[in-house]
Amino acid sequence: MTLAVCAAGAALGGYVLTGPSRVLAEPGPETAAGQAERIERALSSTRPPLPAGMPTGKPRIGKPFDALTPGEIGHARWLADRHRKNPGRRVDGSPGYEFLSAAPADEPGGRKVAVTSYDYAANVQVRQVVDITTGAVTEHSGHGVQAPPSETEKIHALRLLIDSDAGAPLREIHRRSTGRELTSPAQLDVNAGALLNPPATGDGAACAVDRCVTFQGRVRDGAWLYFGDLAVDLTAKTVRTLA
Repeated sequence: MTLAVCAAGAALGGYVLTGPSRVLAEPGPETAAGQAERIERALSSTRPPLPAGMPTGKPRIGKPFDALTPGEIGHARWLADRHRKNPGRRVDGSPGYEFLSAAPADEPGGRKVAVTSYDYAANVQVRQVVDITTGAVTEHSGHGVQAPPSETEKIHALRLLIDSDAGAPLREIHRRSTGRELTSPAQLDVNAGALLNPPATGDGAACAVDRCVTFQGRVRDGAWLYFGDLAVDLTAKTVRTLA
């Protein structure tokens, strides 16, 4: 297992990254204490089925090639949640599917939105195509497909890594870099990605089926970290070694 300081960030082969961002990005200035409090709240609180304040009523329907509006996305997510085939389970243990993304569906007819989620109860990725004109929802699921993780998945995965035996080198690097103990995901700047090409054998082989998350990043305002042979298995709630 390798967890080393590197001079600069590098793309990790075989991973789908969510793009440069902090663990929990918010517009406008925010204190470190405020961010830490919000992240800990995300780890300890049960979320509602949909974010507070999200528009869910039927919106004005756009033209076929128009970008989706917040109202269309909110309505699509509301319909998708109402028409789930299964009760589902999210990464925090609450009922429902873990929402990952919403995008225009590449399907003929009507104004359709593809809502991608993960069901931890069935350990499958779910794709629901929502016709926001008619309210119809079709649902398909399968293994072997891994979309980039949600913000909540990133936070939960980092918490598992920080608290694990495999995270000991990470905690030591943070201690050397800052003089403080690493206790919260808020203390790290990371990208998170879904593992696309897990090893065929060994500990990491479980990631061919399970929902596994990898990281690239650094101590906040400090040393860069290399996580190349570690993956957090959110299905099994454990840290796996890929090498």
